Amino acid sequence: MKDEKHRAGYAHEMVMMNLAIFHLLLPVAALSSGYISILLSLALLGSAVMIFWLAYKVRNIDDVGFVQAHWKLAWKRYQLLLIAYAVSTVIMLLGWVLASLQVDHNMFNIILIVFSRIAAVPIILMVLALFVMETTSLTQAKQGLLPK
Repeated sequence: MKDEKHRAGYAHEMVMMNLAIFHLLLPVAALSSGYISILLSLALLGSAVMIFWLAYKVRNIDDVGFVQAHWKLAWKRYQLLLIAYAVSTVIMLLGWVLASLQVDHNMFNIILIVFSRIAAVPIILMVLALFVMETTSLTQAKQGLLPK
């Protein structure tokens, strides 16, 4: 049973590691350095790899129901993160369309900056919410409880 708890908790640990490294650590490092585009691209690529790897594992997992339930829950949480990415993309596209309608180049830059800050909000809020949800799920996995 202890091995099952460890395998069930591994999915949630993976999600939390993704959130910590690719959504908190690398973006902060990018914004505080001169390598913004490189580090943000690396963060996006790393997060995508982890998301696709978990999706692959969920589809190909042949384990007991307890472990499988926790992996599926982790995948559902990643789907929430993907929805936040989609909302942010729509906001950024709207900002780009509005900015491209501007004649003044300074106004173009101002609108892009404003919309980029607004577009970051759904992702930031989802990352914080996922940290709380994944901490709870990891605790449940370590206690041998099925997710609700």
